[in-house]
Amino acid sequence: MALDRQDKALREFKQIMEDLVHLLRTSTRVQLTYMCWVNHSRQQFVWETNSTVLPNVMFQDRVNFDHHFLNDYKEIEEITVLKVGEDIAKGKLMHYFDFVQAKTMVLVPFRNKGETVAITVLESDLDIEVERIKDQILSYNNALVNVLDTYLEVVDLHEQQKEWEVYEKSLSKFNPRQHKVEILKTMLNEMQSCIPKGNVSLLCHGMDTWNVVLNSEKSAKPGKIGLKVEDKSVAYDALEKGEPVFSMHFNNNPKRISSGEGITEGASYAIPIVIHDRRQAVVVVSDEDPLSFKDSTKHKLSNLVRVASLTIQATLNKASMTTDLLTHSFDAYMPELWEATVDTELKRTGSASRTKTWFGLISPDDISALRTKFRLEELQKIQEDFVRFLNPSVYGFPGFIGFNSDYVYSFIIQSDKEDAIEAWIEKFKTRLAHGLRLSNGHTINIRFKIGLTQLSEDCSNSYQVLTKAKKAHAEAVNDSEVVAVVA
Repeated sequence: MALDRQDKALREFKQIMEDLVHLLRTSTRVQLTYMCWVNHSRQQFVWETNSTVLPNVMFQDRVNFDHHFLNDYKEIEEITVLKVGEDIAKGKLMHYFDFVQAKTMVLVPFRNKGETVAITVLESDLDIEVERIKDQILSYNNALVNVLDTYLEVVDLHEQQKEWEVYEKSLSKFNPRQHKVEILKTMLNEMQSCIPKGNVSLLCHGMDTWNVVLNSEKSAKPGKIGLKVEDKSVAYDALEKGEPVFSMHFNNNPKRISSGEGITEGASYAIPIVIHDRRQAVVVVSDEDPLSFKDSTKHKLSNLVRVASLTIQATLNKASMTTDLLTHSFDAYMPELWEATVDTELKRTGSASRTKTWFGLISPDDISALRTKFRLEELQKIQEDFVRFLNPSVYGFPGFIGFNSDYVYSFIIQSDKEDAIEAWIEKFKTRLAHGLRLSNGHTINIRFKIGLTQLSEDCSNSYQVLTKAKKAHAEAVNDSEVVAVVA
């Protein structure tokens, strides 16, 4: 390997280490996190990186063992908690100037071939409950193992060096400042690079069902948008267990997601997304060639999911996790999600696939009558009833309902059948013939107005698609005789 390529690999490695330490700090909500290598041959601690919100912290590049408080802990094998002022004197904490804020320290060893080669330290002015942050620490250590292995393989001219270089870049693309949908979209596309001929799909909860909501841009034959998770599928198994599930498919069994996806062959790897101890989504990766799922590939896929989960978790407090990750109001999927889905599917419209995708807006006809008859809290629940009633998968069509504004919902339907939209409309109109039974026990007579468009190469982004759908919806609302208008 040329020296410039070694330098490039080293720079990328250091950037990833910086990102991992920052993610560890933000996800564990401590004030200071730093990581140093334990150089036994030179009897020194060598500082790699740190992340802090404190203004009075500074580190030297390297310190001799006997000049640093970590000297007593340079061979630790387990996570160790220290109380400042009890287990260790404040005066020994040389990285502080003016005053020492730390009350508790957690030392996390990184061991390789039976030796402690690095120590990561978390410091806080509060007590740190190690059990509460154990998952974050485990994810960090797993990521550290993979990143270190990656760097060593690149430098040592490993035969798959290109594969690892791509993976290093993938890890560095996650940014806590991004919206959670953008983080998940990045995750899917980076996972796709690990399995170029396969498929990567994101499934999450909404409309009272688990559904495919987003595919990677380069998936060859992904599950249709809105495909509903069925029992005994690989996706269901991963959600139930809360851990990755790998499965080979024999004689069309088991299903990846649903019996609606047709022939299931090759192998699948389903990885749950866990945020603040709650299973918020699952990623299903599949390939017709089971040999694509090498152990190293599965490690990369799982770790990309883990890092994405930690990146999202760093921006959310636990109290906000009482609702589904990607829904907005009334159990409908958030605008940022369906916009990303439309943008992704637009990039796929030029492919040879027979699959067609429709996007539209739908709203109840007489909103003023509803507002007159029901109280505000009842109206909130009624809108949730509407979303679940309109759920396309209930009628056998892959698709989902998104939130646009009060009483106006977006929808995406994907199908190989030309008449899928008409069939969906006819089916829910038939159910409305005798009124819509609400969860509060009332039955109401209601009609829905629809404006829709089919995704095509005429539109370059979701904004243009939404504009066409809005125009068609306005025409439907203004014509008392028309139910649906196609743009």
